[in-house]
Amino acid sequence: MRSIRLLMLLSVFLTVASCGSMFKVSCAKPEDFAKVEENPPLKIPPGFDAPDTRSALTIPPLESPEVPRPADAPCLDSPPKFNPAPPRRPQA
Repeated sequence: MRSIRLLMLLSVFLTVASCGSMFKVSCAKPEDFAKVEENPPLKIPPGFDAPDTRSALTIPPLESPEVPRPADAPCLDSPPKFNPAPPRRPQA
């Protein structure tokens, strides 16, 4: 009976411990995006109107070099820690 409890406890512990490695957030590496090429403009078939691109998103050129981030810095995808101040009591 004791060995069954120990085996169940061990299996629960290993299951819970493995969940942490499944949901790790990994930052994208800069080389993932370094080889991206811009697509050519959209070719419109005859008889169709071109879409309105006046409000299209334009990415400005990078004027300054990218600031290196420390290796232990958290991903920019995850939000920063936030601790709101406790509500103040109204002055009577």
